[in-house]
Amino acid sequence: MNARLDRLPAFGLSPVVFVVVGASYFFTFYDITAIGVTLPVLEERFRLTGADLALPVTTNLFAYIVGAYVLSSLADYIGRRRALALSVVLLSVGAVLTALSWSVTSLAVFRAVTGLGMGAEIALAATIMTELSPPRLRGRGVALNVFWGGVGLAAAPWIGLGLISWLPADIGWRVVFALGALAIVVLVFLTDRWVPESPRWLVLHGRPDRADALLDRMERHVRARGHALPEPRPAAAEADLSTFPTWELLRPPYLSRVVVVFLFWFFSYMAAYAYLAYLPTLLKAMGVSESLLYSAIGDLGFLVGGLGSVLVIDRWNRKHSAAAAGVVGMIGIALIALSHGPGLLIAGAFLAGIWIMAPALGYAYTSEVFPTRARASGMSIGDGLGHLGGAVQPYIVVAGLAAFGPRGTFGLMIAMIAVAAAIILFGGIRTAGDSLTDLAR
Repeated sequence: MNARLDRLPAFGLSPVVFVVVGASYFFTFYDITAIGVTLPVLEERFRLTGADLALPVTTNLFAYIVGAYVLSSLADYIGRRRALALSVVLLSVGAVLTALSWSVTSLAVFRAVTGLGMGAEIALAATIMTELSPPRLRGRGVALNVFWGGVGLAAAPWIGLGLISWLPADIGWRVVFALGALAIVVLVFLTDRWVPESPRWLVLHGRPDRADALLDRMERHVRARGHALPEPRPAAAEADLSTFPTWELLRPPYLSRVVVVFLFWFFSYMAAYAYLAYLPTLLKAMGVSESLLYSAIGDLGFLVGGLGSVLVIDRWNRKHSAAAAGVVGMIGIALIALSHGPGLLIAGAFLAGIWIMAPALGYAYTSEVFPTRARASGMSIGDGLGHLGGAVQPYIVVAGLAAFGPRGTFGLMIAMIAVAAAIILFGGIRTAGDSLTDLAR
């Protein structure tokens, strides 16, 4: 089955799969940005100060970690698609509950419910695309879906700015969160017709007939588009799951990979969430009026970064591309810190937006360096537990703002990005177009 997948010269599924999986990224990334857009309003509405300001962000991210790990570990047993459906339900229910919050405590609890679904959606969507894609298009498959996450990141500030400005003070922010519940539409398309289960997972779980039928369908789809199929090259089989997936990853050769991806995501998310959640607040502290408008204009860089990832992800080695994206982010945040007018501020936010889309490179790397039997778990440990960096960053930002002011706090973000870029550049392995079987071995 691996050999037949690896020989495909094009994607063997309907484009609908990219729309469905892309929608998972869209709503997850939309929700990530929604808290940053509404935080200044919530600060006034619930009279948040100090640690209270960080509470809803922190509870959301800790729940993200739990959801990513639990549901992704479950996915290695029950399948990627079923676990993704559970995450969609949690995200949608959490969005509705958040919109109904009446206090900072309820807000924090309901953001935790949302976080349970957010973490699993990102890890599982990347796992699904990795296992359904041929090697030379694997990165592009992930990047195309992450691009829709960039659309969500770019759309949230504009949607939030409009709703908060046009609707009554206590209504606008609620509608911003409630829109995230539209993710429930994804459930309609999580069927064999649109998003089939991974054939690699099916084989390892004793369902070769279903996997064979799916491969037949994918090959017919490729032939119908005018592609000739080369003979499959010999490919070694992957090992079955013999113990709890996490234990598979805590021994060579996977342990070192786990450490690298965890540390990369830890520092990446520390910087990214600090930027996404606190940019309007830091700009306001710098005396910038219309901070939401400027950050929304700069956030159009998300779209450019998403398209750029699609173009480069299968051309260059993943770790080199991810490190280069970090340099772009450092330059962008430095321009924001040095700005005294809208020109540098918007340019810096635009470059930072391009860097924010670097997860397309990181998700592709993380999902392909682990074996099929524990791939979803590997994604959850790297990407999911890596969100510990995002969970602790509110306290670093609040302390940095008090000690160094807003410009100095931007300097802390630059240092975080530099550490993440160095980790992936010097600790990561080379991956781009390699067979998943070879990488697993």
